[in-house]
Amino acid sequence: MFGLSRMSPYQDLFNFQREVDRLFNQIWTDLPQRTSAAPATSFHVNSTDDGWQIDVPLPGIDPDQVNLEVAGNTLSIRADAPGGANGQSAMHYEQTFTVPQFLDIEKLSASHRHGMLRLTVPLKESVKPRRIPIETAEAQRQIEHAMNK
Repeated sequence: MFGLSRMSPYQDLFNFQREVDRLFNQIWTDLPQRTSAAPATSFHVNSTDDGWQIDVPLPGIDPDQVNLEVAGNTLSIRADAPGGANGQSAMHYEQTFTVPQFLDIEKLSASHRHGMLRLTVPLKESVKPRRIPIETAEAQRQIEHAMNK
């Protein structure tokens, strides 16, 4: 039996541990670098009966430093906060949304509270559900009777 060597179970365990360590080290080094100055770019959209509410977290950014721009059906949010006196770097946030056609972007409203920017975009009147009355023969007779008097 030439060329065959018997490995101990401990050797297999150590090889497995080295492979797991190598895998975690590779994943850790491949992660993108996060800067502590950049706010989270996530946002939450909530659909209501009247339209949409979009919540954008902007912690540490003064509402006066937030700029909202609308062009067609595109909404852009930009925020620039200057760096602090103690060597903090400046914060920059930029997000662009394409607003669906059924929302009335002309009636967009925005509010800011506790680091959360809330955008409210109502539905267009033409797509809001409306109740349509159903005429009956009895109602038609009453109308005709009222008109004949």
